Amino acid sequence: MKNIFKISVVFFIGLSIILSSCKKEVDGCTDSSSMNYSSDATSNDGSCIYAYDIALGTWNITSECEELTITILTQSFDVPLNAMFPETIEITGEGNNVVSMDINGENVLADVSYDGTVTIQDNQTILFDTSDFDPTGFIGEVEVVITGSGTIVSDSNGNLSLTLSFEIPFSGSQSSTCEITFSR
Repeated sequence: MKNIFKISVVFFIGLSIILSSCKKEVDGCTDSSSMNYSSDATSNDGSCIYAYDIALGTWNITSECEELTITILTQSFDVPLNAMFPETIEITGEGNNVVSMDINGENVLADVSYDGTVTIQDNQTILFDTSDFDPTGFIGEVEVVITGSGTIVSDSNGNLSLTLSFEIPFSGSQSSTCEITFSR
């Protein structure tokens, strides 16, 4: 009887060890700094997607800016803010989750977080040539301060919501918002 008890105890302990070591392995992305981190994954299958990496490259952009009319002395002008943005934009890596967006030859820096949030860094500006819509020639080139943020949704689309602020000679401070859509 004692032997049966001992054998039963050994069998039970052995079976417990075997069952507890048979944890089911779950493949997935185990890197918490990736966009597709899976807390259930126990084995990294190489599927991790990093927002910084997918932000890089050439993107098609579409801009929808608020209409803006400025008045200089007695003349009013519609300002075509959509014309400020090219049809495509090149985004390059600067390191440390910072990217540079080339907007008509001007580099605008933005931070990219692990979850795909993009934030334009402080004090980013581009020049906007107004000669196409200002027949008076009073305005000339205007320095435009860009602020805003957005999201990298996937490797083929994203968005930014921007605020453009600038000083127009004889007209004062102006600002407008633009919604920019990125696609590949």
